Parts: sequence; C-alpha cells; structure tokens
Amino acid sequence: MKPVWKGIFPALSTPTNVKGELDERSLRLEVSSNIKWGAHGLAVSIIAGEFYKFTESERLRAFEIVVDEANGRVPVLAGISHSGTEPAIMMAKHAKNVGADGLIVMPPYFKKRISRLEISEHFREIAGKTDLPIMIQDAEDAIGVHMCPTFYWSLADEFSNIVSVKVEGGDTLQKISDIKRLLGDRLIIFGGMAARLLFQELALGASGNIPDACLTDLLVKVYDCIQSGKMEEAEEVFSKYKQWLDFLSSHPAASAEIEKETLRLRGVIECSQTRGPRVPLNQKEKDELKEILMRIGVI
Repeated sequence: MKPVWKGIFPALSTPTNVKGELDERSLRLEVSSNIKWGAHGLAVSIIAGEFYKFTESERLRAFEIVVDEANGRVPVLAGISHSGTEPAIMMAKHAKNVGADGLIVMPPYFKKRISRLEISEHFREIAGKTDLPIMIQDAEDAIGVHMCPTFYWSLADEFSNIVSVKVEGGDTLQKISDIKRLLGDRLIIFGGMAARLLFQELALGASGNIPDACLTDLLVKVYDCIQSGKMEEAEEVFSKYKQWLDFLSSHPAASAEIEKETLRLRGVIECSQTRGPRVPLNQKEKDELKEILMRIGVI
C-alpha cells in the first residue's frame, strides 16, 4: 500500500561535538524539537545531514536514534544514498530492522558519467531487496547525475515500492509538471532546495517539501496556511523565513554550518561544528545570522 506522505519532512542535520564526534543527545533533541514544531515526517542522513561525511556505522546509528526518538509519532525516512549498491542495500536492511518507515535513495554519485543502465540496476537491486517504500532523490545540481520523469515511470512500473520522488534543481518545476502529466498521482512528489519554491511546487501538485530542519515551525505554518487557502498569511510567514533563506543563499559553502548554528541559537543542539571539508562562519556572519533570527522571532 502506498504511504500517505505529505507536508514538511525536515532533513535533519547530523550534530557533532567540538571533536567532530556524533552528538547523540543533540540529535535526539533535534528530532523532538522538529516534532514539537509540527513536522509531518523526518528525513535522516541525506544531503542536509552531510551523510557523505559520516561512516556507514555512524549513519546506521543515526537511523536507530531518530527512529527511537520519533517513536512512531511521525514517519522516518532513512537516507541510504551510496555510490555502491551493496552498501546501500545493507543500510536499507538496517533501516527496516530498526523500524524506519521508508528510504530515500539518490543514484550513485561518485561516477559523474554513469550510464542509465547502471543507475537502473542500482535502483532495481535496492528495490528488489527491501519492501520499504522508496523515495528517489533527484538532485542533479548537487551530484551531476541526470534522471528524467520517464525513468521514474519505468522504475515505478516495475517496483510497487518505488512510490515517491524528491525533485530539486534548476528544472524542478518543469520536472514536477512532467511527472504529474505522465504519472498523475502514482508518485508522491516532494520538493527540496530549502523550500524556496514551496508555493510553486504545491501549486503544481507536489505533496510536500523536505527542507532543512532548523525553521520547521515557520514552514509548517506556511504549508498549513496554503492548504487552508490562507494565502496572505502564508506569504507573510514565508517572508520571515525568506530573510533566513536569503542569508543561506548568500553563503552556499557554509550552508551546513548555518543550519547548525541556527539550531544552536534556538537551543536545540550544543554545537554548530561541522566536519571537513567546511567553510566556517566568521563572528560577524554569526552575529548577522543571530540578528535575523531575533528579527523574525524564533529566538
């Protein structure tokens, strides 16, 4: 049965202490805070969580912590993206064993000129080895691997557990339009890119968005207002969020640190340390971020 995934499913940051070690207590607080803020679901170990900077054992531990802390209150989607098919399958099995509700999978991202056949085989092997529902993450701008809506279509035709796609990048809106035209409601569509296109995505038929996990309360309010037709209120709340989003967009190399510093300033995590490679915020930039958060009323 296709799951009912809709709304705001924040992509959790993966907090570390000053030594760069996984901070399990802060991760638990991040989960509980996002649920308190109204998150409709959670995503762990995807791009915003810097999954590529963590070992497989750390990623598996993050699955365990998030599922345990969520405790069935919201769906948890485990990111198992990997350039190797077998490690991705191993993580998928662990996610199933610990009680995750679904998987998020990108195509293999190490080999930039990977063939469509290789991508197909990667997804087929994973989908055939698990019964968890799968969301394909199409993040071409981030990883340089192209997929198109007909590709999603062929996989969804073959595997009933491929149920969703997260679309983000320069062609987001066109791809959402194409998916709806080709597949109707057969795939659940989510957007990304820090929810900068949330209004347009929902208008085209997307079910929700997977943004960062530090201003979930604002985005849930925007989503709820859109769903109830309160567009002026939605625009007003989004204008607050956009002040933070503009700061994020102006510091693209420091996005993970901005997200973690926002969480730290909100009292959610202990430390905004990120693993390398990293571009840290200087004190002036941290002060500017704090001013924005105070102005929009979240600290």
